[in-house]
Amino acid sequence: MIENGDLILNYLERLGVEFVFGVPGGSIEPFYNALARSERRGGIRSIVARHETGAAFMAEGYARETGKIGVCCSTAGPGATNLITGVASAYADGIPVLVISAQTAIEKFGRGALQDGSCTGINTLEIFTHCTRFNTLVSHSAQLEPKLLQAISYAISNRPGPVHLSIPLDV
Repeated sequence: MIENGDLILNYLERLGVEFVFGVPGGSIEPFYNALARSERRGGIRSIVARHETGAAFMAEGYARETGKIGVCCSTAGPGATNLITGVASAYADGIPVLVISAQTAIEKFGRGALQDGSCTGINTLEIFTHCTRFNTLVSHSAQLEPKLLQAISYAISNRPGPVHLSIPLDV
């Protein structure tokens, strides 16, 4: 069975994406493991930024220069909130960027977990509402593929712009 990170990267490869910009962290680790597998086989590479804001601007710049969708990612909590400035810039200029932010495990939502970004914590989903064309929580694995395709569709539509997928660690 294909892991969810590999599924995401397979679709991005079909779109010609070459790089994912971000900062590794605990909750996004499964995606970085998929990126490491991708790099080993000559696929999409990870570009590690010093700060998530820089990663978002790098993804925006990549999209501007290549005409492809830019991709940035972050870990939960402050990692996700640090993306906002770059994402808002892409939104203002209609630049297609796929934003992937991790969440703590669903079973830990509302229990005071470190970096809880659920509706009972910092609520990163609500924060991204006003600077994305599409914004959703992937609450179980069966949702990932259709929500990923919907996000990509919004990002590259006739009104392009950033889109956001919030993916819990246990998904």
